[in-house]
Amino acid sequence: MSDLTRRAFLKVAGLAGVALASGCQAAGPAEAPADQASSPRAPQAPPSPPTEILITPTGELYTQSYSKVPAVDGNSWRLKVHGLVRQAAELDMDAMRAFPKVEQVRTLECIGNPVGGPLIGNVVWGGFEARHLWDQVGLRPEAVKARFGAADGYETSVAMQWITQPGVLLAYEVNGGPLPREHGFPLRILMPGLYGQKMPKWITEIEFIDRPHVGYWESRGWSEEGTVQTNSIIRRPRELEDLPAGALPVYGVAFAGLRRIVKVEVRVDDGEWQPAVLMQADSPLVWTQWSFSWDAPPGRYRVAVRATDEEGFVQSTGSGTVLSSAFPDGTSDIHDVVVNVYG
Repeated sequence: MSDLTRRAFLKVAGLAGVALASGCQAAGPAEAPADQASSPRAPQAPPSPPTEILITPTGELYTQSYSKVPAVDGNSWRLKVHGLVRQAAELDMDAMRAFPKVEQVRTLECIGNPVGGPLIGNVVWGGFEARHLWDQVGLRPEAVKARFGAADGYETSVAMQWITQPGVLLAYEVNGGPLPREHGFPLRILMPGLYGQKMPKWITEIEFIDRPHVGYWESRGWSEEGTVQTNSIIRRPRELEDLPAGALPVYGVAFAGLRRIVKVEVRVDDGEWQPAVLMQADSPLVWTQWSFSWDAPPGRYRVAVRATDEEGFVQSTGSGTVLSSAFPDGTSDIHDVVVNVYG
């Protein structure tokens, strides 16, 4: 096995390890690199970049669970909201659907998503703005955190700034249909700027508290805050892909949570960073798609991407090793792939 083939193999193995360690799992099996030594070379140009903002099919969205997926009876399910509130409430799904419904496109990413990993998706969420519920129960000023409980026994918590910010959604639909069991049926919460670790599924309880709380993943060393790091991913070409010489499309996505992506750049080997073309939605909560046209002569190359967000942060750290981890805060390391170009 060549060094570069071994590098690609280790990427796949590392991806599986990080996903397991953070409870996240890609929707399909990881794609192993082709055996370059035994497979005939049949270079094909990668497909053209998408011309509209992509929506991830529900069945291709990654999942996260620290234990087995619970079977929740939607008829008997209730959400209890209590603690430091003026009037505790216990609501069923009919009560949830009585709030004004909204649908919003948002990107969701796992804190354990490794450099260039698939643990990210962009979907249409349906539900209601949580502020309506907070107004109903009346949050007391002594509350400093919201603690979540879920049907699978999972617990986490967030500071009040995250749960009371604009745009917090309690979602019961994804891509126009009910939440599937693996994605949190009957209800999950979405808070702008956070990784999935802090936004539990199958929620049954929200308690507002004035004391510290350490959740399941936090007790194992993962980030207490869980804010999304600025990151960018090359979707095509893939690691060790064989490509014909000539004009080749390079493209992918970039995401920074609450911060808008303002620039994406591509570099081939040790050349200059060159700007990519951006395709963006109105909201920074939707991933930025980027594309770059590369006039590639024959050879073997390393192609890298980096993103800049609106606060001026520029990705600058290489991944170091192919097994570098997203632990404990997520990663903003630069993604690169090695490709073979034939004349």
